Amino acid sequence: MYRIVCESYENYINDFIPNDTDNYRFKIMKPFRLITDMTIYNEEKNLNTEDYKKLEDFIYLSKKEINSYPNIKSLLWSLESRGIYGKSFGVLSVEDFTEMMKIINMFLKLSYWS
Repeated sequence: MYRIVCESYENYINDFIPNDTDNYRFKIMKPFRLITDMTIYNEEKNLNTEDYKKLEDFIYLSKKEINSYPNIKSLLWSLESRGIYGKSFGVLSVEDFTEMMKIINMFLKLSYWS
């Protein structure tokens, strides 16, 4: 599942580059680049960046809302096996979380996987 999400993320992001990087859906998914490269994840974690906080918030909220989004369980397990557990920073709005979850669900349904 992890590989599918990472490859889908790359395909999704590439749909916006270079012409549409001001798009809301591009911007809110930017934190997910951290899960595609553990080196970047660890660097941003050490710097406590905004993208790191948003990703951690997303994972934290996903665990809290697991009954509403059960198909994300395997992704969360894969992230935990890589040392990404989620933490509440309170920086992610409900609107952004909901939109991010919609996009991740599209990844899980293979909408962006080739």
